[in-house]
Amino acid sequence: MRTRKVLQNLLAAAMLVVLSAACTPASAEGLGTAPPAAELPAEGGGAGDEPLRVVVILPGRADDVSWNQAVLDGMNRAIEQTDVPVDLTVVEGLYDPVDIEPALIDYAQQGYDLIVGPGFQFQEPIIKVAPDYPGTNFAVGSGTKLAPNVSVYDVRLEEGGYLMGILAGLSTESDVVGAVGGVDVSEIHRGHVGFILGAEAVNPDVTVLTDFVGDFNDIDGAKNAALRQIEAGADRLWQSGDGVGIAVLTACAEADVICMGNVANQTELAPDHVLASFVYDWSIVYRQMIEESVAGTFGSKEYWIGFDNDGVAVEFNEALLDRVTEGMRTEVEAAIQGFRDGTLDLGDLDAYDLDDS
Repeated sequence: MRTRKVLQNLLAAAMLVVLSAACTPASAEGLGTAPPAAELPAEGGGAGDEPLRVVVILPGRADDVSWNQAVLDGMNRAIEQTDVPVDLTVVEGLYDPVDIEPALIDYAQQGYDLIVGPGFQFQEPIIKVAPDYPGTNFAVGSGTKLAPNVSVYDVRLEEGGYLMGILAGLSTESDVVGAVGGVDVSEIHRGHVGFILGAEAVNPDVTVLTDFVGDFNDIDGAKNAALRQIEAGADRLWQSGDGVGIAVLTACAEADVICMGNVANQTELAPDHVLASFVYDWSIVYRQMIEESVAGTFGSKEYWIGFDNDGVAVEFNEALLDRVTEGMRTEVEAAIQGFRDGTLDLGDLDAYDLDDS
C-alpha cells in the first residue's frame, strides 16, 4: 500500500506539471519576460569576480526522480567540481516549444552566458534563437543540430537498454518482456533497440514488446500501454521518459510485475518491484560546458555520457538482490566492460526498424 500511495502522489504531481506547462502563455513578441515557471535556488561554487551565468530550463518537475532531477543533480555536481564560479538559475515546467522560445529570448537578453535546454523539444527553438544572441551559448539535450554557439549532449541509452534487456531476458518466467517509451526520437529509439538486443542475446526464446505513447508526459497512455503488455504476458518491463516512466512503474506495482528504472535510481518509486536502474550522471558534460564557455571553446560540439567515461551506471535494488543471480551479474558486468573498452558494438541502432521487431 505504501508503494501505491507514493506512486499515486507522484502521478498526481506529474499531471499538474503537464497541465501547467500546457497553459503557460508566451511572452510578448520581441520582448522577453520571465516565464511563469518556478525558479529554484541552486548551489554555486568556485571563486572570482564575474560568475558564469547559467540557466537550466527544465521541461518538468525538478523532483521527478527521473529526467529533470538527474539534470539538476548533474548540474549541481558539475558546479561543485569546477573551479569556475557559477550563478545558476533553474526554471521548471517549460515543455512546449511555443513557451520555450520566449523564455530563451528572455534569458539571452538578460545576458546569461549558458542556457541549457535538456530535451529534444528545445532543439528548434534554440536553433532559431541562437543566431540572434552570439554572446550566449546554448546546449540541447538529446539534440542533433549544431551552430557556432550551440552544442548538443546525449546519453548512450542503448547501453542501458541492453543491460536492462539482459536482466529482463534472464529473469523472465514467461519469456515475454516489454519496454514503454514516450516519443520515438533517436535516444529513446536506441534505448529500445538495445533492450531488444540485450534480451535476445541471453534468451533466444524471448519475445520483446515495445510501445511509444507519443508524449513524455502521457501518463494515462503509458500506464495503459504497460498494462496491455502485462496482459500479453510480459512479466519484466523497462521504460523511458519522465511521466511515462512513473506510469509504467505504477502499472508494474499494481500488477505485481518486476520492472527496471531509467535515468535515476527509481527504487524508491516501487521498492518491491524495481529490480535495477540505469542511472545517468550529467555532471561530466555539464562541467565541460561550463569550463569551455569560460575558455571560449564552446559550440558546434557533441557531448556524450556512457560507460566509457563513467557517465552512467547500473544500480541494483538491495531489497531484491535475491532475484539477481550470479549469471545475471556476470552477463551485466561483461557487457559493461565491453562498452567501456569498445569491444561491444551494437551497430547503427537508429536504422533498426522497431515495427519489424
